[in-house]
Amino acid sequence: MRVAAVVVFAFLVVLFIVFRPSPTKGVTLGVIHSSAYGNVLDVTSGPLAGFPLYEFSGDAPQRPGCGTTRARGYDLDPNGSREMTCTGPMSDMLNDVTSDDWPALTSSLRALAGPGVRQDLIGTITRAGVGKQVTYAGHPLYLFDPSSAPFRPLGEDYPETVKPFAPWHGYWTLVAARNGQSDPGRVLIELDAPRHGERVLAVQVDPNVSPFAMSVFTYSKRLCSHCAPTWVPVLTNATPLVRGVDPSSVGTRRLRDGALQVTYENRPLYEYARQTVQLKSDGSPGTTGLAGANARLDGGTFSPVKLAN
Repeated sequence: MRVAAVVVFAFLVVLFIVFRPSPTKGVTLGVIHSSAYGNVLDVTSGPLAGFPLYEFSGDAPQRPGCGTTRARGYDLDPNGSREMTCTGPMSDMLNDVTSDDWPALTSSLRALAGPGVRQDLIGTITRAGVGKQVTYAGHPLYLFDPSSAPFRPLGEDYPETVKPFAPWHGYWTLVAARNGQSDPGRVLIELDAPRHGERVLAVQVDPNVSPFAMSVFTYSKRLCSHCAPTWVPVLTNATPLVRGVDPSSVGTRRLRDGALQVTYENRPLYEYARQTVQLKSDGSPGTTGLAGANARLDGGTFSPVKLAN
């Protein structure tokens, strides 16, 4: 009987291996709801079900900035940098390949919309070294960390600008299910002292892992038609939190796509995609530099917001 049982078990294992669906063939997008971020996209089918999805500020239309070129950078490792690529195929995550910083969400079949997700916003782009990457409202979608309870996405508002960070030149955020916009949650506006004791306006980044202040900038002209992806609007999904700054000076303006950009004294705020970051002795991020100060674009100038001591 034991021999017969072993034979039957072996047959069932072979049957499962032969006929199980490939986890990379098709995916379904769903929604994670939280008080901090509202409704954001996640994966609801296959072995990566529950993983929240991210978009990258450095991905320009038809020209993704998160690519497969290898580079060295800090990646939550206090002992130094390592060689990696920004992205790679989703199968790498399933096979425990860790050299991809943000594996792409890929699907060889039509990706499906679950409840709360718009099917008309789901698409794909074909990328060398990646495959058919799923997009939402034109934004390529990426994986990073599994869901947590309570919901504290580790990739939310994570900067990867220049070394010692991974030099992908941009910021990572969750994806709003209703329209595919970047969803940074309710941002915190605070002070930073990046050099010589100067106090400048900043936004808190990497809030769920190693929160620190990233200097922000204003633009001298009313509009900047070619800002993206180098100059990233500071967005929020609710009235910004404020620490050490006059709350009456901090506000928001509604952009044409419906997003809320944070303002200071009615001037829109931007982050710089190539901002410098210092690491403390324990490997955690410290204060930022002021790379990007006085940069000119479209006839205007970007300037840090300096505050009186």
